Amino acid sequence: MRIDHLRPKPSIAAPIEIPAELLDSVNRHQANLAALIASLQAAGLQHAMIEASVRTLVDSYASELTAAIQAFAEGSRHD
Repeated sequence: MRIDHLRPKPSIAAPIEIPAELLDSVNRHQANLAALIASLQAAGLQHAMIEASVRTLVDSYASELTAAIQAFAEGSRHD
């Protein structure tokens, strides 16, 4: 899986492969996002507010995930 294949797709997604060792974390994060969206909808928030809230979280996570993958790749090269 690549970062730019996540849904919702991060707007700043780097087209890099997610290492298998990180996929459980990524899948958990995706499930949490789906639950957040459902909760926000159930609370009656408008689509634009939900989109803005989720976009902020997804973009932040994409930055963190990109850094983690790059650090992981660097560590793998030194092994």
